[in-house]
Amino acid sequence: MSLPQRWIAPVTLGVLLGILGIDALGACLDFVAAIRYPYELDYGEGVVWLQTTLIPGPRMYAASQGLPFIVFHYPPLYYFLTRAASWFMPDLLAAGRLVSAIAAMAIVPLVAGLVLLAAPSPAGRRRMHVAVAVAAGLLALGLHAVRSSGLLMRVDMVAVALGLAGVLVAAWADGAVRGTACALLLCLAAVYCKQTQLPAGIAVFVVTLLRRPRTAIAAAAIPLAIGLAALGLLEWLTAGGFLQNIIAANVNRFGWQYALLVLPFERTSLPSMAVMLLAAWSILRGLMEPGRSLAQRLADRTSAARAMLLLHFALAVLMLPALFKSGSSFNYLLDCFCVGCVLIGVWLCDLTGTGRQFALAAAVLMVAALFLPFRQLLDRVPQAELAAQDALVQRIADADKPVASEDVALLMRAGKPVIFEPAIATELASVGRWDEAPLLAMIARGDFAFMITIGSSPNGPSRRTPAVEAAMQRAYPRLEQADPLHWLHLPAG
Repeated sequence: MSLPQRWIAPVTLGVLLGILGIDALGACLDFVAAIRYPYELDYGEGVVWLQTTLIPGPRMYAASQGLPFIVFHYPPLYYFLTRAASWFMPDLLAAGRLVSAIAAMAIVPLVAGLVLLAAPSPAGRRRMHVAVAVAAGLLALGLHAVRSSGLLMRVDMVAVALGLAGVLVAAWADGAVRGTACALLLCLAAVYCKQTQLPAGIAVFVVTLLRRPRTAIAAAAIPLAIGLAALGLLEWLTAGGFLQNIIAANVNRFGWQYALLVLPFERTSLPSMAVMLLAAWSILRGLMEPGRSLAQRLADRTSAARAMLLLHFALAVLMLPALFKSGSSFNYLLDCFCVGCVLIGVWLCDLTGTGRQFALAAAVLMVAALFLPFRQLLDRVPQAELAAQDALVQRIADADKPVASEDVALLMRAGKPVIFEPAIATELASVGRWDEAPLLAMIARGDFAFMITIGSSPNGPSRRTPAVEAAMQRAYPRLEQADPLHWLHLPAG
C-alpha cells in the first residue's frame, strides 16, 4: 500500500472524530441548558415530575378511578434515581434531567466498550479500533433521539443505558455464571425503569442459552427471583394498583398519523440509520459462515457478542411499530439507534484493513455527522419567554381554585394540585377505560379557576375528548393567549 493510501483511513477517521467531537460538545452544552431551564421542554415532563413527588407514598400506583386521577405508566426505578439526585439539585425537574443527561453521556463509553469487545484488535490496529469505537459512541450521542432524550425528565434514556450496560457485561463475562447474572440484573433494572425495555435481556439470555444452557438457567435464577419479589412487593404495597397502572391503564390509540409526527424529527438521523442496516447485514453475513454449526459460531467471545448485538438490534427494530401509538415519540427509537451505532463501529473495525473501503464508509458517516445540529437549545432563553411563563405560574399560584393544565409542569412550579393529566385521561376515556363524568361535572360547575391548553391555536389538535371540549366551550368560553403556546380558557363573566 502506497503512503498516500496508507493515510487515507486515519485522516478520514480523524476528520470524522473531529466533527463528532464538536457535536458532543454541543450536546453537553444542551444538557447544561436543559438542567437550568425551569419549565417544560417536552410534553410529559410535568407528569413525570408529579409522579416523582408521589413515589414513595400512599398515592403511588393508586387503583382509584376518582379525581384526582393520576396514572403511573412506568416502574419506579427512575423516580428513585431522581429522588437521589435531588439531594444536590434545586428541584426534581432539574434532578430528573440530570439523571437523563448522565445516562445519555454514559452511552458513549458503553457503545465504545461493546465495539471493542465485538471487534478485538489485531496487531497494529489497536489505535484505529479504539478511535472507531469512540467515534461510534459519539455518533450515538449526536443522534437526535439520544441527545433530545438526555435533555428531558423521562425514563427512557436511563432504561436504554442500563440495558446496554447489561449487554456489555454479558459480552465481557463470556458465558461465566456470575458475570451473566450481573448482566441480567442490569437488564432487570432497565425493565424496572421502563417495562418495555426487554430486547437487551432477551438477547443476553438467548445467546447464553444457545452457548451454555446450564449457565444461562443458573445465571437467570437470581435476577428472576429478585424481579418477581419486587413485583410482588409493589403489588402488595399498592393493593394491586402497580400492574393496573403500568399495563392495564397503559393504552393508546393507533394510527399512521402518529408515526408521521415523529419521523420528521429524525430526518438528521436518516443517513446513520441507513449505515446501521448495512452494518447489521455485513456482520450477520460474517456470522453465517457456511460449514459451521450454531455452537461453533457462538463458541468464542467475539461471535457471541456480535450475536447478542444483532439479536438486540433485531428485537429493537421489531418494536418500532409502537411508533404508531398515539403517545409515541422519538424516544421509541433510542434502543435501535444505540445498538445500531455499536454495529456501525464493529463494521468499521472489520474494514480497518481495507483502506479505501474503510475511508468510503467513514466518509459516508462524515456526511451523516454534518447533518447533526451543533445545538438544540439556547444558552439564554429570551427574557420575554421566561417572563411570560413566570407571570403565568404566578397567576396559577394566586388562583383561589384548582387549575387544569395540559402543561403539568406549570402546576408543579406553582405548587398547585394536579386534578388530572389531560393526555392520559383522554386516551383512557376514549377507549372506555375511565369514566370522565366527574371531570365533566367539575368543568360544568366551574370548579377550576381557569384551564390551560397547549398549541399554536386553541382549536388545533387537542388532548381532550369531544365531551370535555364541549364542556369547556360552555363553561370556559373566553380565550386569552398567555404566550405563543399557552392558551387560557376563562369562565364566563
